[in-house]
Amino acid sequence: MKRIISLSFCLLLLVLAALPCAAAETGCRLDDELTGQESAHLASLFDAVRQAYGVEAFFVINYDYQQGDDFTAYVDQFLDGHRTGEDALIFAVSSDNYRMVTQGRAKTLIQSDTKDDLTMLYGAIKEADENGEQYQAAVQFYTAVNKLFAERSGLAEAELPEPPKTPGSVPIPDEIAPTRGDRLVDQANLLNEADEAALQEKLDRISEQMQFDVVIITCEHIGSRSPMEFADDYYDYNGFGYGEDYDGTVLLISMAQRDWWISTCGYGQTALSDDYFMEYIRVSDFYYALTDGNYKKSFNAFADTVEAFVTEARTDRPYASDHKYHAWSSVCVGLVISLLIGLAVAAGVTHAKKTSYTGFVRSQAQAGDYMTDMRLTGQADEYLYNKVHRSKRVTTSSSSSSSGGSSYHSSGSHTSSSGRSHGGGGGKF
Repeated sequence: MKRIISLSFCLLLLVLAALPCAAAETGCRLDDELTGQESAHLASLFDAVRQAYGVEAFFVINYDYQQGDDFTAYVDQFLDGHRTGEDALIFAVSSDNYRMVTQGRAKTLIQSDTKDDLTMLYGAIKEADENGEQYQAAVQFYTAVNKLFAERSGLAEAELPEPPKTPGSVPIPDEIAPTRGDRLVDQANLLNEADEAALQEKLDRISEQMQFDVVIITCEHIGSRSPMEFADDYYDYNGFGYGEDYDGTVLLISMAQRDWWISTCGYGQTALSDDYFMEYIRVSDFYYALTDGNYKKSFNAFADTVEAFVTEARTDRPYASDHKYHAWSSVCVGLVISLLIGLAVAAGVTHAKKTSYTGFVRSQAQAGDYMTDMRLTGQADEYLYNKVHRSKRVTTSSSSSSSGGSSYHSSGSHTSSSGRSHGGGGGKF
């Protein structure tokens, strides 16, 4: 019995001893559970930075902590428990704060006293952190550290390992298909059969009439690709696009992280411009219906809007800030509102005339006598700002240099993995 207890105790000690080694090898501690490929990729990034610059760079996300002495102690203990040398850096994110500690050579590569480097590093991971994409945040951290260390040391940037291309719930061919696939694939089952058939017919009609592919893909998840990469690759490798420039567009909806993305190609980059179409679409019926979960209305609004934009671009000129698009629904709402306002004004004038015969109107000497309690403040803007941008504080350590402190974006023109040019944009819903 004593021998069994002794063996069990020894095994427990071995397991506990292995934990710091595993953390030191990966260089990361995240709240999210990672796949084996993701863990291996982060470990390779940690090792690449260490070999290139001689600094162990640790990245931590732990939402169990908030700003304060407990978080400060946790960061210090993590660094001391996992570094194997004197040249180390740790960047840690809590639920409402972030903190960086540098030691040894890292002190000469990071300017923690000015906060500029700290702000830059958090800026690199901010979007992924706020969207709950912790693996992506870690990748962005090592990418930013690599660039910063190279700049400060005068060395060329280290060649970082590429992330693994894990497949999404809808597979993408390895080679470009000779014929186009279905213009609607609803793998996430957001539409019923009748609505799916009607939308498929609509997309086919619009695409064939305009010689401009309009594609919609919904899926549960997109694997390790970013929404932009998945949308671009799905469009390219499934054989979509008319003409030598592969004219068309695809709308991606990924339910796992609530991502939406629109990729444009060929003439789509002209008709559906990043600087107007993408700004319009995110305040249109498409986006509002999407956020309400009315996918039938959202997808049909997307198809109608694309048709209107492409038609206008070919018959006149592309819609732009000086040539704005007005959907019929918006025009009708505007007419109704104008009519109601007109009726209200007319009723008010009629009422005023009636009362003018029975009462006496006396002018007021002060303009303020006419005013009610109307206050114009910036509280709404301040509230939205504070909600989107978390406030951070700076903390210091006496033992080492230390400091703390509707998403949407456009991709701009870029080249996809197939070598084709794409534009577009997207965000969360």
